[in-house]
Amino acid sequence: MADFVLLPSRPVIGEVIARLIRPYLPGVRLTASDCVKFLENTVEASRGRAFLVHQEDLPECEDVVTALRDGFGADTGDRIVQVFIGNRVGEPRVRMLETDAVAVE
Repeated sequence: MADFVLLPSRPVIGEVIARLIRPYLPGVRLTASDCVKFLENTVEASRGRAFLVHQEDLPECEDVVTALRDGFGADTGDRIVQVFIGNRVGEPRVRMLETDAVAVE
């Protein structure tokens, strides 16, 4: 079983995370891109247990489960963790989806 973590677009999620970290690193230039690279490296270290997908990587107007199955190899038993930017910084909203009910063609 793998987790597919679906995040907002790279620029958006990168900037949200950078805003959280910058106060802890005064004088250090931290970009949104740096934060996205950190996320990608962290997920890569999971060795196939988790996959990071950004919203812009999915086709528009297609069901999330179908898009992840067809484009990223999600399979029955995998979990999809959809993360949305919340109303307050540092408080994302999360929705969990299971791929169990999806018939693989």
